[in-house]
Amino acid sequence: MKIEVAQHCGFCSGVKNAVQLAKNSLEKQKNIAVLGDLVHNKVVMDELKDNGLVFVDSLDKVGNMPLLLRAHGTDVNLIYAAKEMGLNIIDATCPLVREIHKHARELEEEGRQVIVIGDRGHDEVIGIVSRLHDPYIIESPDGVDSSKLKQRTGVVIQSTQRIENVQNILPLLLTKSCDCRIINTICEPTRRNQTEILSLAKNNDCVIVIGDPTSANSNRLFEVSRSLNEHTYMVASKEEINPIWFNDCTSLGITAGASTPGKLIEEIVAYINFSNGDNKK
Repeated sequence: MKIEVAQHCGFCSGVKNAVQLAKNSLEKQKNIAVLGDLVHNKVVMDELKDNGLVFVDSLDKVGNMPLLLRAHGTDVNLIYAAKEMGLNIIDATCPLVREIHKHARELEEEGRQVIVIGDRGHDEVIGIVSRLHDPYIIESPDGVDSSKLKQRTGVVIQSTQRIENVQNILPLLLTKSCDCRIINTICEPTRRNQTEILSLAKNNDCVIVIGDPTSANSNRLFEVSRSLNEHTYMVASKEEINPIWFNDCTSLGITAGASTPGKLIEEIVAYINFSNGDNKK
């Protein structure tokens, strides 16, 4: 069985920077607090936890520890509260997410109602809308029909959104307002990875997406590939791999989400190679 690993997969620059910032900070501080996952990957978070990262569910439990802000952004009201409490804040927000915050505010300053295309409950979307006065979240084309939008609007997009979903939403939005300014804030790693997965899915018998089930971008890759290749599987570890998947498989494509560490990708590729006795393409 031939194995083709996507040219670009695993940690994006934003995740890599956030994880490195956490590691560097833990070398100086015994413990650092974080509200929720720094990045959406259990393997990464467990390693950081072993090195002193402490998960808390409220600011009251931070105590004297520095507070690490997550890569995908934080509700601005929480940041204000943390500053009022005098907490030492370490900001690991992805620079590309900060750009979305900037664009969204610019659109609002132009007098536009800001529409956010994204998953309503995702931390990144929560962070974006917390910085706006009258935002409107649209998750799918169905959400456009029931929307009550102003005639002057602006659009930003969750950085890890599925491109096809956005392409289906935008034409409908244009029928709802007469003056709509769109800023494509899907990040470059997402656009690149979703383009590469098209080739993997079409040119291989099977596809494996390596990623944590809580990772939005990993799930997007899985959705795109599965829509083209029914023999697409998503795993978070080598233990989740079922050898039956490869019974009639002569070529396997492998990719990974932007929060998947390189060592996990290497481990899974080595495991499959060893199990099948083949060499990587």
